[in-house]
Amino acid sequence: MYIDSCAWNYLFENCVDLSDVFPSPEYALYITREVEIELEAIPDVDKDGVEKAGLKNYIKNSLEKSHVVTTSVFGFASVEPDGSLSKVQVFGGFDQGAFQSQEDRRWYQSDEVRGLLEGKSKRTSGLTRNQADASLAVRSFGSIIVTNESRATNGPLRLAANQGGAVVYLHEAEQSGLSLPAYIAAIVGEGQIGS
Repeated sequence: MYIDSCAWNYLFENCVDLSDVFPSPEYALYITREVEIELEAIPDVDKDGVEKAGLKNYIKNSLEKSHVVTTSVFGFASVEPDGSLSKVQVFGGFDQGAFQSQEDRRWYQSDEVRGLLEGKSKRTSGLTRNQADASLAVRSFGSIIVTNESRATNGPLRLAANQGGAVVYLHEAEQSGLSLPAYIAAIVGEGQIGS
């Protein structure tokens, strides 16, 4: 199961102990390299003056305690248009990144996905808009993605959910009255994920 960067705010605010809710070895928890980059870019104080030390500490401790694994796609160092080494490196090198499957490449090459990714400006994390969401969305066809994004938000996660990807929206889980694992089990069992 992959955890979206926006889900960490929800988990922190609701004091969710991932190791209790999703115990190992029953659950394996992951983040993509792109999500890791977004998490590393969380400022100490946000633009509204809100301290983020508690959130950052929660994320760090949860990643360690729950043995959350970062996954990446194999590739070489990225460079900027001027030829200098990019500050943000998305790809994993030898013994780090996995080869991208043909299905994943086809998904990224589709007109719908390209329209959500191409021409987007870089954000403060160094990633472009929708880049991290796309890294999760493509994983939703073989794993469960947990996000606090709204189902109505246009982007890669919504596209993947509409295409049958396993995207779990935390606010919908909360409204169900079930525990998060029970909600996930119920919608996976009923085939409601992606609808």
